Amino acid sequence: MKIGTAIRPSMRVALGLTAGLVLLTAPPAAAQWSQAYEQFYLPAKHNWKFRQNFRTADRLFNAFDYGHAILYETLYARPDAPPSLLEDKEYDFITKKLLVRPPRVPLEESAIEIEYAKLAPEAKIMFDWAHILHRQLYDVLADERLSREEQDRAAAELIRYYKSRPDIAFSSIPKTMQLMEGQYYSTVFRQRYPKFNGLIWAYHWLQIGLYEPLLTARSEDEKQTAVTATVARFWQMLEEPPNRMPRIMPMTTAVAPEFARRYPEAAIIFDNLHSMHDVVSDILASPDVPRNRKREEILRAAARYRDGVSFVMSEPEWREMAVAMGLENQGGPAVGFLPPLPEGTVERGAVMAGMQPGAMPGMEHQHPAAAPQVAPGRPADAAAVLARIQELLIDLYMVMGDDPAIQERVKADASLRGLLLELINLMPEEHYDHLRSLIPALNPPER
Repeated sequence: MKIGTAIRPSMRVALGLTAGLVLLTAPPAAAQWSQAYEQFYLPAKHNWKFRQNFRTADRLFNAFDYGHAILYETLYARPDAPPSLLEDKEYDFITKKLLVRPPRVPLEESAIEIEYAKLAPEAKIMFDWAHILHRQLYDVLADERLSREEQDRAAAELIRYYKSRPDIAFSSIPKTMQLMEGQYYSTVFRQRYPKFNGLIWAYHWLQIGLYEPLLTARSEDEKQTAVTATVARFWQMLEEPPNRMPRIMPMTTAVAPEFARRYPEAAIIFDNLHSMHDVVSDILASPDVPRNRKREEILRAAARYRDGVSFVMSEPEWREMAVAMGLENQGGPAVGFLPPLPEGTVERGAVMAGMQPGAMPGMEHQHPAAAPQVAPGRPADAAAVLARIQELLIDLYMVMGDDPAIQERVKADASLRGLLLELINLMPEEHYDHLRSLIPALNPPER
């Protein structure tokens, strides 16, 4: 172990943090040695800033950890369970209870995915290590004390720190869709579990999408408002499952183009991370992979996602592919979107492996600027609906302004202030002064 390496001081010592080796059993195989060990955050002043400034969004990630863990544990430990166990029971628990009241701190996933953690601890630690990179990059972009140049330097240092563990780090070279969708076990999970698969893709949309409001907002209040809107869009995806969920895996360069432009290595790492999540689900769900070969196939896939030579494509090809797949099929943009969700152009779960952009159904003429953001309909009806929503929001705001408890809450909550300030700025000019006076704590600037 290198001097200065930061190791997580947690209950996960069962995986061998102190010795670096641990004896784990994965039925039905004999005892197996795993040399993987976990590592914690790079020490920095910006650590935990996202949790401090964006509590609601941060807590959702704790619930996401449960979703991935219970998925893998169910697929491996209960291979004969009916699809309804995940599609109905677990899906309802996650979307109606867990996400509504998410945990305040990150979960110990090994306590949930007990059998899976014993089956493939190396893959589990790969996921954990990439999730730490996610969270530390959120912290960098959420720290209002850092200039743009300081953010870029901090992000570069985090990526170097991440890549210092080649034994568990995803490659920063893009992988083709053939690795995710062109194997003998591929796409089984999305076909058998469309709702839960859509939920996982919605998770991934939010995980990459949140970078955009953090990067593009021009002030702290605007950042609070934009993050809140991105989270609200995620909730909108969960309505009428799986109809409003992404139809294909969201790609970072499509959903978060500014983040992918500034930090392409991180964006590629996250696309490879999310792609391997699908691969592990397929391996565990596929009847074509015998139980005694599940570990072997997961480790083979993990090695491919770490190396820089197998199933690779160039960065320009990676960017072109994300555009050709259609932003509207990936959940739409994370910022600057219109109220209706985008209308997809391909079948849900469509396979992109081996397809050229011009041959992708419904994508022949796609371009970022041309991607439809509003489903086709009657403009007059849409305008009437938006006008009615505006009237209701004004009425709701006025009721809130009369409540002393809400006045105090607004005074104490920066995210709520940002949201209400943005709401005021969207209201008709004749209402602006009156609405501003109802909740003095907002104190918005003169227009």
